[in-house]
Amino acid sequence: MTGAFRALSARFLSIAAVAMFLIGGVAATPAHAIVVPWSGAGSSGTDGAPTTNLGDSWQLTNGNMTWAISPSPSFFNVPLFNNSNGTFATGFQFTINSGVAGIASAQLVDMTTSQTWNTAISLAAQRATLTALAGTQLSADDKYTLDINFTGAADPTMFSFAALWSDTPISNNTSVPEPTTLSLLGFAALALFAMRRRPFNAV
Repeated sequence: MTGAFRALSARFLSIAAVAMFLIGGVAATPAHAIVVPWSGAGSSGTDGAPTTNLGDSWQLTNGNMTWAISPSPSFFNVPLFNNSNGTFATGFQFTINSGVAGIASAQLVDMTTSQTWNTAISLAAQRATLTALAGTQLSADDKYTLDINFTGAADPTMFSFAALWSDTPISNNTSVPEPTTLSLLGFAALALFAMRRRPFNAV
């Protein structure tokens, strides 16, 4: 019965290790960024309003040809706003509602880390989506610039937009496994090794 008991023990350890790994994987899910949908109209306003106040503002500049975070450069999320998701951001989306023909270009530069976000323009040049490079983020207090350049001058009396600070998944390729995850992997490997070394031999 000793061989059978050892085999059953090894099998139990293997099953337990897999279960612990799955539970640990859920618990080790990376934190997400702030999620702040907001909007604005006219020629200037507050970054994040009316949802919240992220500590800086926006304005139309360059003869109303450019929408920009002000001052430029500014510091991101100085108040450390956190809606239980985090204080950083990995995505920004800007959508024209009215008052301007379209978007020509957009750029967000994290001057603290010297990273320029990826930019995609869609919806017939009515939307700009900017995303952080894989494995990077715009952290609270990072110095940054954010400019949306239009194809023509905006009319402040009619101009309005919708915006969203949010998160996009940070690439797992650049992440380092947490100690808990490593220990679970080791436990699973040990259990599987024991299972291979002790085949089930009924007595």
